[in-house]
This record gives sequence, C-alpha cells and structure tokens, in this order.
Amino acid sequence: MKEVLHRIGRDIWAYISCILVVVLAWNCVFGAITKIKTEEKVCVFIGSYSASFEKYEELNAGRPEYLRKIEVNAYSVNIGMFAGLLSVFGYETGDILILPEKYINEEHCISLYAEISEKYREQFENIGFYDFEGKAYGIKIHDKETHESLIDCIDFGEGENEENFYLLFNKKSLHLGDLSDENKRNDMDGAIKAAQRLLTL
Repeated sequence: MKEVLHRIGRDIWAYISCILVVVLAWNCVFGAITKIKTEEKVCVFIGSYSASFEKYEELNAGRPEYLRKIEVNAYSVNIGMFAGLLSVFGYETGDILILPEKYINEEHCISLYAEISEKYREQFENIGFYDFEGKAYGIKIHDKETHESLIDCIDFGEGENEENFYLLFNKKSLHLGDLSDENKRNDMDGAIKAAQRLLTL
C-alpha cells in the first residue's frame, strides 16, 4: 500500500494533468453537441436600468417553430463596462436591441440598424419611431415625457435618469425576413415575431 501511495504521490501532477485534459475535452465535445446554431436562436440585447428580464419564459412561449430559443441578455447601463457589452452582445451577436436614445445616432442608423419599412410600421405596436432622413430605424417603446411604456418589465429610469427607449433590429441578423438587405432575405422572420411578442408583454 505504501508503495502504491508513494508512486501516486510521485506522479500526482501527471494524474492531475490527465484528468484536466479529459474534463476539458469532454466540455468541448459536449459544448459543440449542445450549442444552438445562430440560425436556430434570436438574441435580444437589453440595455436599461435593470440587469434582468423577468418575462423570459413568456417571450419564449411565443417563439416561431424554427427557433429553439429566444435568448435575452439584459445589462444595466450604469455599469462601467456597458459600452463593451453593447459592442459584443449587442452589435455583434444581437438580433434585437433595446436601448436608451443616448446610445443611438445617425451613424448607427446607417451602419448597424435595419430600416423598418412602411409595410412593417403598422404591424408593431409603437408610440413613435426613431427617424433619420425620412426612414424609421427604431420603434419607440418608452416616452420620457408621457411616461408611457410598451414593455412594463423593463426599468426605463426615473426622474433625471428617465430616457426615451427604442427597439432596433441589427442589420447583421439572419432573422429579419423582409427587413433584411435584398441579398440576405429569407423566410426566417424570428426577430420580427420576437419583437411583436415583446411589445405585448
């Protein structure tokens, strides 16, 4: 027994290394098998005064059949790294973005957001639009003057912090159906359906 323990003690780092390699390999294989493809999920990025979204289950209950999941990434605009989170989880991977007006500008409308065509303006419940050069790019979901909101589970701020908020569609999204650029159009309209569902929560 002492000899076995001595041998194990002498080679302990080799055993630990083997265990770590097996665990890492399993995690990689399991992650690859269970990972949901971009075509099978819609990602919603929410930047508000709360770091949570309580109606996740209700939102997913109304998703289109071809989607396995509607993912929600909610972050507080008050945290120091919000701009970085917006770049990575909003502009790069988000299909739908909900943002305060201060994070939206004309340059973003041209390069990042999909135009909401006349055909769709009437299909979305709204209290206005974010317009640039006669085109709509964002659906107004909270008005700081009237305090009217279309989604009651999001914290839009109070007092001096209260802002106008908009729902926008990322131009990169694969789920925009008719709102996509002509060369990217397809039948996948999960982002549109998810937005319509969001506006009823």
